[in-house]
Parts: sequence; C-alpha cells; structure tokens
Amino acid sequence: MGPLSATVVFQSRRKRESLKVTKPLGQSPVQSVTANTPNNPAPNDSTTKFSNRTRGRGGAVPPRSFVPFAGRGVLTSPTSLSVRRDRATANSIRTSMPDAGAAHPEPAPRPASEPLEVASDALSTHSVREFLTDGSLASVCDELSRTTGVPIWLRDRDVGAIIPGRGASPWEIVDEAAARRRAGELAGASPNEEAELFAAHLRLSSGIIGAIVMAVPTSVVDERVVMTGEGGELRVLIRSLETALRRLASAISEGCEAQLSLKSRVQELGALYRLSSLLVQTGDSDRVLTVALDLAMQVLRADAGSIALLPENMPQGADGLSLPMDIRAARGLSREWIEDPRPLSTGGVLRALALEGEVITVDDLAQDPRVVDPTRVRSEGLVSFITTGLMYHGRPVGLIRLYTRTPRRFTRGEQGLLRSIADQSAASVVNARLRILREQNERVQRQVRLAADVQRRMLPRSTPDVPPLELAARYVPSFELGGDFYDFIRLDSNLGIVIGDVVGKGVAAALLMSAVRASLRAHAQDVYQIGEVLSRVNQALVRDTLDNEFATLWYGVIDPATLRMTYCGAGHEWPMLFRPPPAPPTGSGRKIGLDDVLRLTADGMALGIDAAQKYPFGIFDLKRGDVVVIYTDGLTDASDFNGKRFGGTRIKKTIVELLAEEPQASAQRVVDHVAWHIRQFCGMNTPTDDMTMVVLRVK
Repeated sequence: MGPLSATVVFQSRRKRESLKVTKPLGQSPVQSVTANTPNNPAPNDSTTKFSNRTRGRGGAVPPRSFVPFAGRGVLTSPTSLSVRRDRATANSIRTSMPDAGAAHPEPAPRPASEPLEVASDALSTHSVREFLTDGSLASVCDELSRTTGVPIWLRDRDVGAIIPGRGASPWEIVDEAAARRRAGELAGASPNEEAELFAAHLRLSSGIIGAIVMAVPTSVVDERVVMTGEGGELRVLIRSLETALRRLASAISEGCEAQLSLKSRVQELGALYRLSSLLVQTGDSDRVLTVALDLAMQVLRADAGSIALLPENMPQGADGLSLPMDIRAARGLSREWIEDPRPLSTGGVLRALALEGEVITVDDLAQDPRVVDPTRVRSEGLVSFITTGLMYHGRPVGLIRLYTRTPRRFTRGEQGLLRSIADQSAASVVNARLRILREQNERVQRQVRLAADVQRRMLPRSTPDVPPLELAARYVPSFELGGDFYDFIRLDSNLGIVIGDVVGKGVAAALLMSAVRASLRAHAQDVYQIGEVLSRVNQALVRDTLDNEFATLWYGVIDPATLRMTYCGAGHEWPMLFRPPPAPPTGSGRKIGLDDVLRLTADGMALGIDAAQKYPFGIFDLKRGDVVVIYTDGLTDASDFNGKRFGGTRIKKTIVELLAEEPQASAQRVVDHVAWHIRQFCGMNTPTDDMTMVVLRVK
C-alpha cells in the first residue's frame, strides 16, 4: 500500500483547470505540483461522506490529531499545508486519499447561485428577532466560529446582524460589518472583506426572516482537511459546514413556523374572546364591528380596512351584488375611497366570491387583472388585499376588507383567523339585530297587555241578577287580544244578551270588536226593533272597514216577566235551547234527550259585507227549566292532535248527558262542564281561535 496523502483541488469557475497539491502525510515538503488541463485531467473523488474507518487499522499510520466538529470525531494530519487561492478561482475545496487503480469522476462544481440559493424568495413580514428569547442562537453561531475556525454569524431579515448581548439584554443588533469582524476574531481568521459569503436562510411560509451566514475562507490549512482512511474519501470542512448550516437553518425554521402558528392561534383565541365578551356586554353592533376591525388589523398587521353590511331586509336568495352596502367601520382609508360607489373588481367578482364565504387574497391590487381601476388603488397607497364575507348560517351579512401598503402574502393561518373574526362579527351583527327586534317586540307586548287589559274591562265584570234568569259566561282568547266578545245590556225592564265574533285574531280583531260593541250599544238604547239595530250596526261597519273585515253576531232581548225572547242573528252559530220533558204528576219522568234540543234559527248575513242587508228576527217563549247555550265557532272548531274537530254535535251530547244526570245543573255548571270536555278532547293542543260561551237558565 502506498503512502497516505492529502490532495487539495481548486477548480476555477472561469476555466476548467485545477491545481493539485499532493503531500505524503507525515512529511513537510511539497513533493509535486501538477497542473491539470483537459489533456491531463485530475483524478476526482466522491463528496458526501465522513468516516472514522481509519481508526484502529494496521500499517504505518502517521501521527494524527483529533478535532471535534458537529458532534463527530474528525481525523486530521498535524502537519501544516498552506495553499492560497484567488477568490475568483477557488470554488471547490476537496481532499482525497488515492487508491491504486481507482477511477474517480470529476467533482461537480457548485452552482454560482448556491451561496444565495433563496435570494429570489420574498422577505417575510416577520423577523428572526420575534423568535429570539435568550440569545442562544447567536451564541451557537459564536461557538461554531470558535470550533471550525470559520466566521459564522446570525443575520436579521433587514436591519443587520444579531450577536449575544453584553449587558442585561440577552442579544443585541449590530451592523453586519461589525458582526463579520467579530466572527472573524472568534474564528482566529484574518480579516478578508472579499471572502465569498454563504447564507443558510431561515424561512417561514411567508418568506425569509433571516440567515446563518458564513464567510468562506480563501485559504485552507491542513487542520481543516479531514481524512476517512485508506480507500475512503477526503473532503473539505467548508462543504460539510454548508450542509450542516442548511440543516440547522431548516430545523430552526421549523421551530419558528411552529411558534408562529401557535402565536397565531393564541391571537385568534384572544380576538375571538374579546369579540365574545362584547356580544355579552353590549348590543351596539357598530361598536362590535369597530372592535372587530381593529382586532383584525392588529393580528393580521394590516394598514387599512373596512367592514360593510348588506341591507337588513335583504330578500331571500338575493346575491348581494346589486344591493348597496353600508360601511359601518373603517380605518386608514380616505373619505373619497369610502364614498366611491364603484366596485373594486370587474363585475364585482371579488365581492361575489367573498359573499359566498370564501377568503380572497390579492398580493398586488395594482397588478391584478380583475381590478377595475389600478390608478385609484395606487393613489390610495394600497398594495395587498384580503377579504371575506360575514356569514351567518350560510347567509351573507356583510364584508370585511383589509389592506396593506407594502407587498404581502397572507398565510393559510391568517386567512383562517380572518374567517373566524368574520364569523364572530356576523354573529354579533345578527344578535344585535335580534336584540333590537326583541326590544321592539317587548314594547309591542307591553302595549298589547295594556290593550288586553282594556278589552277585558269592556267585557262584563259579572253576570246581572235578573230573576228568574240565571246567567253564566266564559271567554278564552287564543292570544292576549281576541276578536270574540259578549255583553249584557239593561234595557229598562228587559235584558239584552249579545255575543259576537270578529274575523281574525289579535290586535286588529280586538279593535274591530271594540267598534262593533260600541256601535251595538249605541243603537240598542235608541231603537226598539232588534232587526233594525243590526241593520244600523251593519251599515256603520261597511262604511268604516275593508272588504275582508266583518263580524258575526247574535242579539237577543228577554222580558223576565213574560219570559218572551226576541232574537236576531247575523251569520252567527245558531244557539241551542235545551227543554227538559215535563215531569208526570206522579212518579219519575223520562230524562232529557237529543230530541229535546231546539235551534234558534232566525239569521241574516254577517255584519260589514252588504250595507243593504236586512235582518229578520224571531220570537220564542221560554219556560222554567229551559237552558239556552250561545257560543262562538271557537268551541266547534277546537281540535285534537289529529285535527279532528269538537263540533256542534259533541257540544249538544255533552250538555244533554249533564242535564240527564243533573236536571237542576246551574248555568255555571253547564259552562264548566263543556269547557272541561273541550280541554279533555284537545289535550295539550294549542287553541287556534277564541272561545266564548254564554248560558242562560230559566229557574
């Protein structure tokens, strides 16, 4: 086996020439210098592995020293070999151990752009300073300089270099020239401002935040030449340093990206927490939107922005493009920009996409072909843009738009953060609107309760005591205000009984009921003929109401002395008269049956339809024991969960069964019995109409 030797190859970027210096290990003088030309090619070697295979091998092994680097034992020769090279011609530094008969391919030159391999990448809006805590990264660069003898320092994104602090601060910023000189002193290298720089960039998804920089030396000594043993490979420390620095930068970049993602999530949670707190504390949607815009601009580092809302009464299915938007919060935008009605993009395409819930980003508005007027954008000083819709249950409520005045590429995390803020803002807007509606509804309900109280006072507080007549009544509105009513009118020695049902329910029906009741009372005092009374009420109702507003009514007048009843109906349910069979002189008679039920059928058209309508009246002589039941259609229309109606026949059977078992049942007992059976029939089904019933019993 031949003697071990170290070979250093220098290859020019300009010429395919190299100088090979061969020195047997353990000998001082240089034995040969060979110029390699195309006619005399230099042997090559492989370039990617370190090994300690020579440790422990037999044979003549010269004295060697141990130099620690990157956690591995590197064997070097103790003798000194100094070869200087020009920066323009020194591109690769390699070591080799010749092996007899081995063929070595020519080493591939490093591309000229490699030292600045990411120079074309955009700078991030973040800086490595944001991720420094105790200055350990700058200290690592110092230790690498001391260990390798090569100047290495930490470069910031745009303000210089970072070195370990000398006082209370764990790190400080200096200009790069000072950092370079300092790293050279630590490495023990001679100052060389012309040395080539290698940069292992620290990258985030948004761009470059800094770099670990190495000044590539222009000369090399044998302590920097590593040996891997017989038949192995020799490499120069510089190339290995480059690989190590790249990997170190990659690991640091991953940690910074993870920290940035965590920071983004924390900011998102903080922003959403503040918005959630505002939802509880205030019902002012404008204040919530202003805070939401400020938070979005803060966490996304935007320079300007606005939040605009669509009309509150936007029709269902409307796309929002043709509807005006009301800007409720703005920051950093001129009045001209805010008041300009022109869309930002052609056909409002950006707005349409955002209103569908997408997050739209534009790196440079002035260069985007979708922008209508780039000059307007430039004059406002806007560059990058991000927008999305304020969505609530899939429906657009408005838009949030953010702008920057420097080029910016928004990350996925930032887009997700804006989406979360927009959703929370949409919920706050809808909640504020619902709160306003609730307050309005509460005011209306207060007015309704007052009106219901007035309506109840219009009904008789108690039934009149007119022997031998016994009266009872029940009124159950389906809402707080109803359209049913009943009344008892004293007419000298006679008693008038009225029951009515106005079309509809609620406030409108209650107002119409009041008008009918007042009109009937006015005419009943002055007109003797009850048919004429209804005619006059009908004419007034036709004059004062719409075509779809009408009322049904039954009006009867009873003379207590003679028990003669004169009555007249206007489209109302016919009252039922229950007449028990006469009792025999001796023994018990038969019980009342369905055949003992009569109907009072004198009737005309409902009030408020035809002004010329005439109302015929009927006369009926009551007897002791008679029971007259007058009711509205709410009783017959009461239904169970299957939609089955209670009906007039069931009312008749219910009362007949009661009178058969209790012939002397009072008027109130009849009312309660019917109401109980209706409730049992309907169960928990909510009544859909007012229910009113008046019972007259002749003692």
